[in-house]
Amino acid sequence: MVVSTGLSGTLSWMRLAPDLWDGILIGAVFILLAVYLLLIITRQKSEPAVVHQAELGAVRIGVNTIKGLINKKAHDVKGVRESTVTVVQTEPLLVRLELQILPDYNVPSLAEELQQQVKEYLAETMGIEVAGVEILVRGIGETARPRVS
Repeated sequence: MVVSTGLSGTLSWMRLAPDLWDGILIGAVFILLAVYLLLIITRQKSEPAVVHQAELGAVRIGVNTIKGLINKKAHDVKGVRESTVTVVQTEPLLVRLELQILPDYNVPSLAEELQQQVKEYLAETMGIEVAGVEILVRGIGETARPRVS
């Protein structure tokens, strides 16, 4: 394996090792490194996804895609300053939004509007039915102050 990678100098050095155990140790390190790299390459990490059954087969929509869409929709709602989206479960789809809202907005009506918009938006754009949208208001943010130049 060392010769095929063009590291024949390493092979010569291993043969000239002053002690047999040095050569064995170096060889073991190379073997462990090769096994580790093979494990990294072969390990397939699949992203959690929501599966939507279509006419011609299943469509898998990644959780990160869903989070991005929900985050976009949350920022479109007036009164939302910041949002963090967590997918609690995928079957049925249950999401949690942690929000920082602007002052002087009615929290229950803002939350209800956001829940409805998220549910409709995912149904329209992705064809996904949302079982629930939990809202957690983490804080009230300050309004953005205009910059004077």
